[in-house]
Amino acid sequence: MPDAVFVEAAGRGRWIRWGAPPTGVEAGVKGLVRDWPRSLYYLAYFSAMGVLVPYWPLYLHLRGFGAQAIGQLMALLALARVAAPYAGGFLVDHAGHRVAVVRIAAFLAFSIFVTVPGAHSFAAEAWVMMGFSFFWYATLPSLEASTLRAHGIHYGRVRLWGSIGFIVMVAALGPVLGRYGVGLVVPVLAVLLCGLWLATLAVPRFDGAAHETRRLSLKPGLVVFLLACFLMQVSYGPYYTFYTLYLQRFRYTTFEIGLLWAFAVACEVVLFWQADRLFARFREQTLFTATLALAFGRWILIGMFPGDAGLIIAAQLLHAFTFGLYHAAAVRLAGHYAGPGSRARAQALYGSAAGAGAGIGALWSGYAWSDLGPRDMFLAAAVVAGVAFLLVVMTWFRRGCLTDGPPAAVERL
Repeated sequence: MPDAVFVEAAGRGRWIRWGAPPTGVEAGVKGLVRDWPRSLYYLAYFSAMGVLVPYWPLYLHLRGFGAQAIGQLMALLALARVAAPYAGGFLVDHAGHRVAVVRIAAFLAFSIFVTVPGAHSFAAEAWVMMGFSFFWYATLPSLEASTLRAHGIHYGRVRLWGSIGFIVMVAALGPVLGRYGVGLVVPVLAVLLCGLWLATLAVPRFDGAAHETRRLSLKPGLVVFLLACFLMQVSYGPYYTFYTLYLQRFRYTTFEIGLLWAFAVACEVVLFWQADRLFARFREQTLFTATLALAFGRWILIGMFPGDAGLIIAAQLLHAFTFGLYHAAAVRLAGHYAGPGSRARAQALYGSAAGAGAGIGALWSGYAWSDLGPRDMFLAAAVVAGVAFLLVVMTWFRRGCLTDGPPAAVERL
């Protein structure tokens, strides 16, 4: 695999290294489509997510677990995102052997997951889910950091392959599971995790200098940023854990639910493709804050109007902003708060905050489903998103904790 590519622009061409920040036309589509290893990685990673998020709760339900047990197991899955990304990011920032760490973690994730059929108890299921998800999540921060460095504000045009994989998987798998049974999610996930490992073998070297141990820059607004990410993911708990089961209560078919998931991520793909235009005009914090307000409205729609297909579709349309734009802005803000030699750890710190929120969100949603009821569970999620919105408005904008310089701070990575 060559570690450089030839880029042609305006009748002239030159070789650039994979890790070099793209400039001008080099950041266009021609340069990006050549980065097929990272594109395949994102495709495999988020295709697996497209199976796990909407259909794994159905599999657990098939295995006989109740609402609270499903919430607890999904919480364990999410909590693996807390330690795994930061541990992986910390290791590669110190050792410098980034791609090797990613490949080993991907192989371990696949190896542990294939033991799922032998997990017959709650404890065994919990150990397997924690084990494979720990190494699965650990692969992401280093790839995120390297993709940001290689493609800058055009990061979304590589990352969108993950969204495409998610769309295809949720749309195609829904009717298949309806016909052949939910148990099929296990072999499908095994194939995807194997594909993830194979994709990492083709990713070019992006090793950093060994023993770069500079600390993260504690710039104003960092704590607020991490807390807002935490709360945003807490509010997502009911959606990721029970959205499929919730819609089934209102007589949506598995095929229709799969289409709703796919539509949401299709909107996300469009947003990722056009995100650089937004970041060229607005600050990261402004866009990030707007996504929190839209999340508040989205959970209100889902909680109050589950029987209105038009409003449910509108709520899924908002996924473009509450996930796509939110994530694109958050990745850039994490890069803004990082010092040299700490890019992977900065992404991991963001991932850990989000993972903690996702874990708490999955856990409390299991109890909220039983104690509050499904509809009030989503209204409670709206309250959490509203708190996150008020937090950033009252700190970033009232106290002036905004990023300096041009809107797209990632251009300086």
